[in-house]
Amino acid sequence: MRLRTLLAATVTSALAVGAISAPALATSVPSPAAAGALTTWGSTTSPLGGAAIPIPVDLTAPVVSVAASNRSTGVVTLDGHVRVWGGAGAAEAEQVPAGITDAAAISLAIGYGAVLHNDGRVTAWGADSPPVSEVPTDLRAKAVTVQNGTGIAVRTDGTLTNWGAAPSFTMPTGLTNLVDVSAANTHALALSADGTVTAWGSGPASVLPDFGGKKVAKITTNLSRSGVVFEDGTIAIWGAGTLPPNPPDFNGLTPATKVVSLGVWANAAAVTADGKVHAWGTNTDVAVVPSSLDGKPAAAVAMGQFHAAAIVTTFRDLTKPIVAGQPKVGQTLTATPATFSLTPDEQATGQWYAGEDAIEGATDTTLALSAAQLGKSISYRTTATRDEDTVTSDSEPVGPVTPATVASTTNLSVSPATGAVGTARTVTATVSSTGGNPTGTVTFTGVGGNVTQPLAGGKATWTLPATLAAGQHSITAAYSGDSNTDPSTSAALAVAVAKAGAKAKAKAKATGKTKKVAKKVTITVTVKTPNGVSPAGKVTVTLKGKTKKKVTVKVNAKGKATATFKKVKRGKYTATVKYAGNANVKAATGKAKFRA
Repeated sequence: MRLRTLLAATVTSALAVGAISAPALATSVPSPAAAGALTTWGSTTSPLGGAAIPIPVDLTAPVVSVAASNRSTGVVTLDGHVRVWGGAGAAEAEQVPAGITDAAAISLAIGYGAVLHNDGRVTAWGADSPPVSEVPTDLRAKAVTVQNGTGIAVRTDGTLTNWGAAPSFTMPTGLTNLVDVSAANTHALALSADGTVTAWGSGPASVLPDFGGKKVAKITTNLSRSGVVFEDGTIAIWGAGTLPPNPPDFNGLTPATKVVSLGVWANAAAVTADGKVHAWGTNTDVAVVPSSLDGKPAAAVAMGQFHAAAIVTTFRDLTKPIVAGQPKVGQTLTATPATFSLTPDEQATGQWYAGEDAIEGATDTTLALSAAQLGKSISYRTTATRDEDTVTSDSEPVGPVTPATVASTTNLSVSPATGAVGTARTVTATVSSTGGNPTGTVTFTGVGGNVTQPLAGGKATWTLPATLAAGQHSITAAYSGDSNTDPSTSAALAVAVAKAGAKAKAKAKATGKTKKVAKKVTITVTVKTPNGVSPAGKVTVTLKGKTKKKVTVKVNAKGKATATFKKVKRGKYTATVKYAGNANVKAATGKAKFRA
């Protein structure tokens, strides 16, 4: 048997509210929205199926997935736990691994079982060599079936794989875009996302009938039979032996005749979109649906050889209410109501609470907070009723409610307003409000970082580095607010930094004088800038006299540069220096007169 979608992939609006509607061609992981109570029925005196019928008394959690073999029943509960029970010697029931807490769906066969985990991992059990329990560690699947010691899975990429004992039939190759797989002793089916089915194995159940162009939404196999649910809610069952006789007229035209879940063995059972369970076949113990299911919103059915099981969706909240907004006097809170697994008889109602007490008249989804709620935690409750069941769902509380606050305004100024690199500046944030002197902090943002300063007398200051680069700088200030004052953020302040001024000086020295030349003339250049401002850059030195020469040299961070000229003719000279400046310093010139 495959690990299949036993919860309806599409539930009519009469059954589900707040649940996400799945497409007709869904994968094999059931929707938690339709989880609920389990009902079983069948041949209680059967030495095989009889033990699979009594539901364990401690199975109280909602069931999200159910499967059946000829002698066992297995479920996955909404909290991810796995339970399997049945006849003595049933390995599928006796060898279930302990400690599973994240299961999503279950598959059972005679002597074997498997669960699909929420993350796509697979756990399998049963006796064989090689054992089906040796699931490849890298397997991530979206549908799984187990049969005769063989595990078969649809990988998350839509391809097929198998492990464990060799299959009793040749596996197909090259299948892609799969969403589901189901296997029995002699044959198997695979469902593609486009609604087509591939069959393989032996016997009549492996031979597809003519579907007349219909797309398939669900597949199922068991013993020598196969079955499908078409996208339009009709069904087809085929295979060897006597097929379950006298099926209901499932024409798919109304919710009462549109099938959403199908189980096949010697008998068959189905759930229609109106939540009704149908059963038919030669075994009257299985073919007669218990009266306890009358009028109940069933979502899924599983069929064993001698018994059947159905999940009846429990009326419960799927999502809790959510409260948004500031819990502060004068502010308005907004509630998003709870959603429910089934449609209530009437529209759900809402109620706001302050602590444990209902706030009189506060039933809308918004609540304007007043001084009456000061110091209290606020929550929202959604209440819904269906038949005899009433469900209340409470939000997480917000609060406690704090006093009303007044608006604030934050303004920025800088002093001095203008200046060059090397000038120390102070940025001042002034916070004002109509509620007295604000307290708290101001965070200045800009010039490469954040600085938080305390607010005193409505002001906070930040001294900018004197080495702030030349150009335009943007600074903002964000006031944190306090118990009486709302936060506020200033407009951006533009701080313009001009280039620093510079002075360039030159000093000449001639050495190695002969009658005609000075063998070397050294011009030492000094560029002075404000403290902390680097004049690093270039300077061009030009000699004018009997010898005309020019050279460009580097100025270091200390403002020093040296230019050397060789074989300078004797006479009077003027050395002109032109400092080019840099990103933060203006250009400058200087002169030095000397005799070579």
